[in-house]
Amino acid sequence: MTNIEAYRIWAPDKALWTEWAKPVLFTNMNFSNSELFILKIHNISWLKIYNRNTAVIIDLPEEKSVEESLALAYMGYRPVPLYNGVCTHNLKNMIIDVSNLSKALYAGAEQLSSIDIKDDAPPVFMLDSGRMKAWGRSPGMYDNRWCIFPQDMPSASFLIKQNINKVIIRTELTKTFFAKIFYEDKIQHDLLHILYRYQEAGISIQLSCAENTAVKRGNEEVKDITISKPSRYKSLTYRISVIMGLSRNATGGFGRQIPEQRN
Repeated sequence: MTNIEAYRIWAPDKALWTEWAKPVLFTNMNFSNSELFILKIHNISWLKIYNRNTAVIIDLPEEKSVEESLALAYMGYRPVPLYNGVCTHNLKNMIIDVSNLSKALYAGAEQLSSIDIKDDAPPVFMLDSGRMKAWGRSPGMYDNRWCIFPQDMPSASFLIKQNINKVIIRTELTKTFFAKIFYEDKIQHDLLHILYRYQEAGISIQLSCAENTAVKRGNEEVKDITISKPSRYKSLTYRISVIMGLSRNATGGFGRQIPEQRN
């Protein structure tokens, strides 16, 4: 299977949500069968039933987002990869190591091809929660951090036109330091700008937090939440400041080598 064939499985021509699928992470895929990533797909416990009027956003680390999206595909949802950061051949040079994510997408394509999903099935938008990590950023490194903007996802009016009246965010509990260590439910800032638009249009927003190895709360129930208006909402300065801090390339995705310093 070629990288183009893998992308076509994730983004079939007739699927309603294909125009939002990002091809960037598929660009450098070329794995043999011996290199297939072993996916761990478990039954979904936090979502009890398939709901034609519900869209899901999976914002989990690397391959976890692929695995949960495939589990939802077995329930009838349509996975839509929104990953917009490049995976280079030099894995040690990337600021964000997305090699496992790339392999999971490739391995997942074979599984997805065997699932019968309706062309107009409700979407599962797939994000990598590590997309904005910046540790180890230095000259010579490949800066493949990325974010999403409102145009990267369907508008509220389009969702409503498709009878989508609820969006569930699936995130992971994150550790925060403030006097003492505690854990909070965190939605990333770039996603807040999109969710607030949905909320303004009357779409209900819900949250489910995945347990991780660092903390367990005993359940992952879906709960109603209210999104507060994010800073610099609908401001041109927000978009400019975000883009200025990242590295875009000629293909439109995020990813470029940080220039070496000159004496």
